[in-house]
Amino acid sequence: MSTAFFADALYDPITAETTRPAALLVDGGRVVAAGRRDQVHVPADAARVDAEGLTLLPGLIDCHVHLCFRGDGIVLGEMLASPFSRTLLNAVGSCRQTIEAGFTTVRDAGGTPAAVRIAVERGYFPGPRMVLAIQILSQTGGHADQRFPCGVDLLWHPAPDLPGSVVDGVEPMRKRVRELVRAGADWIKLCTSGGVLSPGDAPHHATFTLDEIQAAVQEAATQGRRVMAHAQAAAGIKNALRGGVTTIEHGIWIDDEALDLFLRDGDRALVPTLVAPVWVTRHAKAGRMPAFAAEKGLAIAADHRVSVRRAVEAGVPLAYGTDTGVGPHGSNGEELLLLQEVGMPAADCIRSATTVAARVLGLEGTAGTLAPGAHGDLVGVPGDPLADLALLARPENVRLVAKGGEVVKGRG
Repeated sequence: MSTAFFADALYDPITAETTRPAALLVDGGRVVAAGRRDQVHVPADAARVDAEGLTLLPGLIDCHVHLCFRGDGIVLGEMLASPFSRTLLNAVGSCRQTIEAGFTTVRDAGGTPAAVRIAVERGYFPGPRMVLAIQILSQTGGHADQRFPCGVDLLWHPAPDLPGSVVDGVEPMRKRVRELVRAGADWIKLCTSGGVLSPGDAPHHATFTLDEIQAAVQEAATQGRRVMAHAQAAAGIKNALRGGVTTIEHGIWIDDEALDLFLRDGDRALVPTLVAPVWVTRHAKAGRMPAFAAEKGLAIAADHRVSVRRAVEAGVPLAYGTDTGVGPHGSNGEELLLLQEVGMPAADCIRSATTVAARVLGLEGTAGTLAPGAHGDLVGVPGDPLADLALLARPENVRLVAKGGEVVKGRG
């Protein structure tokens, strides 16, 4: 049976235009029609959802989350006392919080096994559509190497169905990519620089050789996958782009040469995650962040904002991503406000989380839009999101969420 949504308005991210009053018809989980009420034929037997007082727009997309990480800080003693099954079960709450905040599609950037996607698809618990990286790969001593000076390997998620995160050399890289594809990966995640939350590296140092990066990209491509790179250092960003990586995550030190590499190929995008160091600092103030991470997070925050502003001004495509799992799930929308602060117009902020994100993830036409044929994934907010991004940024303002035409939050 079809479902019809009747709302005050319908916002189109492509054109930044609003249609009033609006109706949207979903059948079989897909949009059949959307537009002015007098132009949308609604069958007599259609279920009706009253969205009066709300503006409808496509469900949002977050290109960088970690659903198995709670996002409430890092306390090493708690990690030591937690079985890996508890880490896996974090995803139940994370998935619900994410979709109720209006994010109906996510790319999980590592640490989440395919079982979580399967569970959501089978209806065990509510959650967004998922594109998965499965695991985070780094070299020995890199961002995904969680060996501490005492010799303990304190893994972010030691689940048996996650392939190992540390790999060195071209041929081992090829094998590990194959293992990730076998485990259900849609994307391959590399760390081409150090990071903030890792104990033995520095964000401004490049990691992985160009040959290793190219091996991962080539092997992924043979299986129809693409590569994303945690890349904070300037050299790590440029190595990743030269090696054929599609998306740069974080991009803390983007120099002029890196800007040229971004713009040389229209297939590249930056996923800025401006909110991640904000949450590192918040957790540190609450006493829930190791000193090494707190110090690095504080040191990079200002440079991060400058770098993303330069990318915005240069016209680098920005796909929305938050690194949620560093911060709490459901807070994904805060990134919209930070993007606006670094100079991105409100319409482009919304596009980054809809049409641009969908294009980058290979979901164009099915996500990030309410055109006929797209998934019936939508959100409803009480007002004009173009005039006030806080309507999307704060989960309490997201009054209606539907996935495939089925109401997940709000007016059923």
